[in-house]
Amino acid sequence: MSLEMDDPLVEFKLSMLDRSMPMSSAVVFGDIWRVDGGYTLACAERGCEEVLLVDSLETPGWQQARIENPRIDFRKGDFSSPLFMASLGGSYELCVLFDILLHQPGMLATLSAMLDRVEKRLCLVQPMLEEQEHPGSLVYLPGNPDAEELYPLKDSSGDYLAFDVEQVNHSHWIWAMTRTFLNAAMRGEGFELVHEETLGPLPNPRWGWWGAVYERTQPRPASSWRAHGTVPGLYQGDW
Repeated sequence: MSLEMDDPLVEFKLSMLDRSMPMSSAVVFGDIWRVDGGYTLACAERGCEEVLLVDSLETPGWQQARIENPRIDFRKGDFSSPLFMASLGGSYELCVLFDILLHQPGMLATLSAMLDRVEKRLCLVQPMLEEQEHPGSLVYLPGNPDAEELYPLKDSSGDYLAFDVEQVNHSHWIWAMTRTFLNAAMRGEGFELVHEETLGPLPNPRWGWWGAVYERTQPRPASSWRAHGTVPGLYQGDW
């Protein structure tokens, strides 16, 4: 299945991609399900000389697209796996994340590993929860007692699986995040928000389609949790 160019959401995602250009290289995480690498191809069409797609799925349509576009590379694996992500190597000017973070059990660690590969910008589009009483809110959906209020559609759909405590995997919605949460998480990785847009609400108006472009303004801070590990030897703390 290729991109449906008359779909307002597809148009929105492509417009956010245009906001992130020009770039000479791009890595796209999770671009197979229902689109056969369509946004990966869009990066190449917009001038990226080197494009990598990372996904745990592949399809005949995607395989044919790779044959026809030798500039595009593919790594099949679980991008929530630290060992797999470390094996990718290299860096890219742009990272593209469309509808990915809500499905990641270890979301902060997965996001951080993705950003290891990013030199300049992150382009993101996903459903966002409205801002809550406390800025920076992140809601865990599996087992949530407010399932009826948080479900993004009016009626149940197989495309929006959520709230099952036994199905905490990337096929299900795990997180409802707010813009202030993600902005803070990105600042902790050395990125600042430079552009944002809202397409419109989902059928449940507490959710909305949100797009953002983040710019790397500094390396990941040395005090980041990624830089902290076990303390060698015996610790002589003054406590």
